[in-house]
Amino acid sequence: MGRLSALFSRKKLTSAKTRLLVDQLKTSCGVFLDPTIRSPNIQEARALKILRQIVTRSQRHIVQYIPERDAILECSLILVQNYVAHLRLRPSPLKRFRQEPFADAKVLFQAAIDLLVPEMLDEVIDTTLKFLQTENLWQVEFICVEILMFVLECRSPSAPLLSKLIDRIERFLALSDIGQVRHMLSVLQIVIVSQRWDLMEYSELSKLVRFYHSSVMIGTSRNQIYELRRGFEKCLKNLIPRLSIGDLYSFFVMMLPLVFDTDMSDEARIEFGSTVEHAASTMTVYDPRNRMHTAQVSTFIVEYLLRCIASEDPTRSILACKVLTKLLERGQHNPNQFQSPTIFHMDTYYEIVLATDFAPLQELLVEQRVHLEQALLLAIERHSQRKMNVEVFYQLLCTLLVEAPSGFTASAVSCLLLKVQKMFLNYPTDPDSSMLADQQQQQHNNRIHATIMAVMTLINWIHRSGSMNAYITQVLHNRFDHAPSLNPPLRERYRYAPHHVSWYERRLFFDSLEIRYCLWKCFRISEEKIPKPARMRTRSYNDPRRRLDGGTLNVFAGM
Repeated sequence: MGRLSALFSRKKLTSAKTRLLVDQLKTSCGVFLDPTIRSPNIQEARALKILRQIVTRSQRHIVQYIPERDAILECSLILVQNYVAHLRLRPSPLKRFRQEPFADAKVLFQAAIDLLVPEMLDEVIDTTLKFLQTENLWQVEFICVEILMFVLECRSPSAPLLSKLIDRIERFLALSDIGQVRHMLSVLQIVIVSQRWDLMEYSELSKLVRFYHSSVMIGTSRNQIYELRRGFEKCLKNLIPRLSIGDLYSFFVMMLPLVFDTDMSDEARIEFGSTVEHAASTMTVYDPRNRMHTAQVSTFIVEYLLRCIASEDPTRSILACKVLTKLLERGQHNPNQFQSPTIFHMDTYYEIVLATDFAPLQELLVEQRVHLEQALLLAIERHSQRKMNVEVFYQLLCTLLVEAPSGFTASAVSCLLLKVQKMFLNYPTDPDSSMLADQQQQQHNNRIHATIMAVMTLINWIHRSGSMNAYITQVLHNRFDHAPSLNPPLRERYRYAPHHVSWYERRLFFDSLEIRYCLWKCFRISEEKIPKPARMRTRSYNDPRRRLDGGTLNVFAGM
């Protein structure tokens, strides 16, 4: 008899029976009670039992048809809310070994969602967000995060949830409810980090970009929306990796005029530009996964950035250099190697990984070589007075040499450096008797020539030609002996010894014919290369050859 009753108990519910159970579920969950007094009055066991009957025995088309479907979701949300609250507010660690109250709420909530999606996905999301709003749960961020994560764990697209969240943020911004928006952004930042988001279209982020742009633009007035800029920025940076390759390029093209063509303060441009830099760091000029699509877009992006580099506005020019450097980087080498101009010694190992598959980038550089040279010459002439700006130009040149380590790139950069050297050659001046402006110009020239030396040593280290190494080392040693201020590192203020040369001497600078001859021997007649240095072990604490009394590793054979 028991088996027979169990068999009939699994019979599918009719529409009338389902609606009756929903009415009983609403009573058990205390839907009609005020939220402040509802929790102690929930009939936990009875509510979970009724909900289990509904989600296991009701037919999918009936649940989607009856008007009480929103009540099923609302009751499920009430039970999930209490489940999350009990987990978070557990009074004692000993209760970890006991069954939690509302333990089945999550599973039943997701089963109820599975009965409604994908046909009624919009209604599910609207009901969930409405529940969080009417129950005033946005201020309790951990409950909102868990509920939204439960929704994302179901087999439903994630883009509509993001779109509706952004629509609600827009609505509260129109009402000037900054506190509510701040809580929603905090929830969104945490939820985005999860790996349950599908690939999105960049149009979904357009509103978020507009909010962030507006919050940064109003920086001078320091109004309430300005306080939300960090939240918008963090959400955008977390969502950018969720874009497909095509949408990422479209999103990047949409961001460029906002940061470079909009009339804004330097502070706002730098702040908004950090998001553009972050997007550029996730891209490459030619993505091998979608090379056909990105080829034309990459050409437009590079041409646009080169126009910005040649701009008379120093902030716009330096920011464009940083963005272009991020685009060219593959992230394969240690970025600390190019932070500031330094000498690359031929017999020293550096954590720099040269690119091997750079044919598309090479084609782009051949096509844009004249524009790149003109833009950098203008930028260096106009904006290199500050040491920080010189370091940005240095990083761009080093990245070009590493990402396209070919004879063409080395020759093009060498020609550019020779033109820059000619532009900043300082003819006879005596720094001890000069005016303050002349001293500042002399220090500026020193930084430029030191940067040229650093880039030349990098070209020498990459291509390892004997004749080039001999000539560059000769100039380097001449400077060490007679004009060390012309060598790296860069300094804010230089001091000169009595025997230092402060006037023009040919042996202290690179000669155009000598450099061209070295390049010809290196790339035309394929001069024998100097072997690359091996990576040496250093500071090996577990190595038996390490002496107890000394701080270095003894590398002698047999020890």
